[in-house]
Amino acid sequence: MMVIGAIWRGYVFSVLWKWFIVPVFPAMPLLSIPVAIGIALVAAFLAFQYTYSKDERSELEKWGGTFGVMLLYPAATLLIGWIVTLFL
Repeated sequence: MMVIGAIWRGYVFSVLWKWFIVPVFPAMPLLSIPVAIGIALVAAFLAFQYTYSKDERSELEKWGGTFGVMLLYPAATLLIGWIVTLFL
């Protein structure tokens, strides 16, 4: 699941880069998906914060939350980014 999430995030990052960074800074190159995966992993590593809590959710609820963060959050970000491009 983590590998799929990393690939998906890298893809979303590369698309957002193409939509928003390259038009504003034309000298910036397009990002390949492997490079975008690496940058997304570094950003996630730097932004990660561990918080301990006594979690009483079921395993299914925990996996659902993991699924949401890894797959649905990037999808929602891509959708919102696409909508924003319609106004550019």
